[in-house]
Amino acid sequence: MRKFSIDNIPKPKIDSFEYPSLPLDIEVGCGVGLHPIQYSGANPDRYLVALEHTRDKFEKFHRRFINHGSPTNLLPLHENAISWISHVLEKETVSKYFFLFPNPNPKPAHQNKRFHAMPFMQQVIHTLRPDGEIIFATNELFYAQECKEFMTSTWKLQLIESKEITSRDGVRGRTHFERKYLERGQTIYNLTFKKS
Repeated sequence: MRKFSIDNIPKPKIDSFEYPSLPLDIEVGCGVGLHPIQYSGANPDRYLVALEHTRDKFEKFHRRFINHGSPTNLLPLHENAISWISHVLEKETVSKYFFLFPNPNPKPAHQNKRFHAMPFMQQVIHTLRPDGEIIFATNELFYAQECKEFMTSTWKLQLIESKEITSRDGVRGRTHFERKYLERGQTIYNLTFKKS
C-alpha cells in the first residue's frame, strides 16, 4: 500500500470549517440525503457533515434539508469528500464516519478505487478520534469480505460489528439504495470498525 500524499489531492471549494461543540460525524457520498436527515433528527446530540459530489444528487439533498427545517446539527456540503477531508479536517477530530453503499467498483483491476483499499483511508483514520468508528454498508458480499480484511489487517482497526440485515428484520432502510436492495430480497452487510 503506497503512502497517502496530500500533495496529489486537489483543494476543495470550501476550505474552512468551524468545529461544532457536539461530537463530529462525517458521511461520505450521502446521495440525496435520506440518511443525513434521519440521522440528524434521531441524534440531536451529534453533528453530521454530509458530503455529496454529484450536483443533481446534492441539489435534491439540499431541498430535502430545507424542507426539513434546515437542522442545525447537519451541514450539507457539495464537495469532493477526499479533497475536503484531506485538506480541512484536523487530526483526531471525527467521532464517526459513514460509508453507506459506496460504489463497489467490482472489477478486480479497480480495487484501488474502493475506499477501504485506497491510501486515502490513512487520512480518514488520521482524522478519527481514538475509539472513533467507521461504518460501511454494502449489498455486495465480496466487498464486505474484502473490506473486513483491509480494515483489520492493513489499517489495524477492530471489527466490533458484522451484521447481516434482510427484509425479514423489518428495517425500512437508511438510504434509497438500502431500501431498494431490501425490497429485492438482498442481504445488507453492515460493518463497524473501531480505532483503538
